[in-house]
Amino acid sequence: MKTMNIPKSRRPSSREWWYVFHRRIPRSLVYCIALLIALISLLPFLWTLSTSLKTGNAVMSIPPKLIPNPIYYQNYINVFKGFGGTLPFGTWLKNSIFLTCVNVIGEILFASIAGFGFSRFRFRLRRLMFVLMMSVVVVPGFVRLLPVYMMFSRWGWTNSYLPLTIPNWFGGFWLTFLFYQYFSTIPRSLDESAMLDGANTLDIFFRIILPLSRPILATAAVLVFWFNWNNFFGPFIYLHDIKKFTLAVGLQYFRGSAYTGITKEPLLAAYAMLMATPLVIIFFIFQRYFVQGIQLSASKE
Repeated sequence: MKTMNIPKSRRPSSREWWYVFHRRIPRSLVYCIALLIALISLLPFLWTLSTSLKTGNAVMSIPPKLIPNPIYYQNYINVFKGFGGTLPFGTWLKNSIFLTCVNVIGEILFASIAGFGFSRFRFRLRRLMFVLMMSVVVVPGFVRLLPVYMMFSRWGWTNSYLPLTIPNWFGGFWLTFLFYQYFSTIPRSLDESAMLDGANTLDIFFRIILPLSRPILATAAVLVFWFNWNNFFGPFIYLHDIKKFTLAVGLQYFRGSAYTGITKEPLLAAYAMLMATPLVIIFFIFQRYFVQGIQLSASKE
């Protein structure tokens, strides 16, 4: 009588083990490392948020606690009221909004026009001009600080918003490069079709190129907004009147001011959270366009 041979479970071959090790384990390891880095990156933000909701005594307690008890919202109210009316927080907020909006509109407008010119027109010394323009980006801003400040001082631009806006409009070379890269991916056949229909250069730029460039426009807007909203060095150098300060300079001014009977740490944390809120909101609104614009500007069709 014959007996049936029940097949035993097959052991994976060496090639299958190699696939599991190099495909599954490294991918899981990468996810774990990315999660760990994300948690480490969020820790300062969470600690600042926790500090902004604490009282002065709770901040100084040992050991420190991440979750505030009780939750103290009065810090945000004190910041909005200018610390009892001693500091013009509302004026600083208006100044920051004004400077940021003016720079976002100006920088994107002029940089997109320059990028359109480099990507669509062929003229003499075009490559040399582009290389010279990009070489300016390599020069650190601190090297040009003293001569630029002396020049603006002779022009009477100090203690005004002119040195914080006009140079930015015509000096966004990295934005010009981003627009150049993105506009180069748009087929020229669209321009030729529009010209056959009677469109001029401005019509092609405003009616065809810009509507097709929403990802890079959103990317540029987020980057310019982030830089100008957090810009401390420029306003700190050129502005001397306290009523012309921005939020970034105002934060340093409050930090260096002498106040008796209060603990500054919760107020400074609340101030910082209020400054970071618009950046977080704008990033999440334009997140999809931001990532798409970065990917497309780094590649050519």
